[in-house]
Amino acid sequence: MKVAINNTPLLTAHKYRGVGFYTKNLLDLLKEYRGIEVSEFNDNQKLGPADVVHYPWFDLYFKTLPLKKAYPTVVTIHDVMPLIFAEHYPTGIKGKINFFWQRKALNSCKYIITDSDASKKDICTYLKIKPEKVIRVSLAASEEFKMLPDGALIKIKRKYNVPDRFILYVGDANYVKNLPFLINSFKELISDKAFSDLKLVLVNGVFLKKVENIDHPELSSLKKVNQLIKENNLEDSVIRPGQIPTEDLVGFYNLATLYVQPSLYEGFGLSILEAFACGTPVVCSNKGSLIEVGGNAAIYFDPNNEKQFLTLLKQVLEDKSLRKKLSQLGLKQKSKFSWRKVADETVEVYRKAISR
Repeated sequence: MKVAINNTPLLTAHKYRGVGFYTKNLLDLLKEYRGIEVSEFNDNQKLGPADVVHYPWFDLYFKTLPLKKAYPTVVTIHDVMPLIFAEHYPTGIKGKINFFWQRKALNSCKYIITDSDASKKDICTYLKIKPEKVIRVSLAASEEFKMLPDGALIKIKRKYNVPDRFILYVGDANYVKNLPFLINSFKELISDKAFSDLKLVLVNGVFLKKVENIDHPELSSLKKVNQLIKENNLEDSVIRPGQIPTEDLVGFYNLATLYVQPSLYEGFGLSILEAFACGTPVVCSNKGSLIEVGGNAAIYFDPNNEKQFLTLLKQVLEDKSLRKKLSQLGLKQKSKFSWRKVADETVEVYRKAISR
C-alpha cells in the first residue's frame, strides 16, 4: 500500500504543537509498518502516485485541503473548537470564504479521522458530516513520558530550581484553557496557611510572551492571566519556565504534586495522558473528551465552579493515600492508549478508504 502523507505541520509552527506531535509520531510508526510504503509531500502539485493520501490536520479557516483529489483521501480533524466557541475565534471575511471551501473539500474525502467520540459528535454537528464517515482513532502519550528514578529527578529539580510542592499545568493559554479560573482558584488556595508554600507551574513558551501591547482577540486570555498574576502579587508563586525539552518536561510531571486541566473543552486532552504515564495524580475538568480519556483515573470538576474546584484540590493535596491511588489508576488508564494502536487503526482506515 502506497501512502502519501502531507507533512506541512512539520514545516511550520505546528511542529511544536499537538498537530506536529501527531504527524511526526504517525509518520515514524508507518515507516516501520510492513507492507506500507510511505511518501511525504507538502505541495499538492508534486504529489506522486499513491493508493491513499492523508492530510493529518485540517484548518477551518485556511485552505489546507484541495477541492480536487487524485486519490482516495483521508483527513484528520482534531477538533472544531473555533466553531463551538465562535465568539472567541473571530474569522473575518477571508476566513469565512476559506471555511466555505474547506467544508466543500471535505465532501470528497473518503473518511475523517478524529481523536475522540466527543470530537466526532462535534464534527458531525458543526460540519454536517454523516457519522459513518467519521472514525475515532484515540491518541496516546509518547513513550518518553514515564516514571523516572530519583537520580534523574534530582537533576531536573536542580536545573530549574523546582519547588517541593507544586501544581502543574502544561498547554496553551487561549480562552478554552480557562486559565484565569485557575489563577483565581490558586490565589484562594494559597491564602490558606496549609497551602501557602504551594506553587503553580505553567509550562509553555506562550507564558513568556510580551503581549500587553498586542491587540488580538485570541491573546485576551493570556493578557488576563498576566494581569491576575501581577495584580495579586503572585509573581513568586506562579512559575513560568517557558518551552522546555521533552525530557525535562517528563521530570516536571514526575515531580508535580498533582496535574490540573481546567479546560472548558478539549478535543482529546493529551496532557492528562502524559501525567498518567508519569504517575502524576490528575484533577481535571469534566468537559469535552476529558472524562472519555481520563476514565476513572482522574477527579473531575465543573470548570465554572471555583468552590467545587478548591474543595477537590484541598482534598487531593491533603490526602497522600488518595494521590497514590490516583497515580496507580492513571498508570492503568494510560496503558489503554498506545501509538502502535494509533498506527494500526489508521492503516485500517486507509484500507477502507481504498476499498470504498
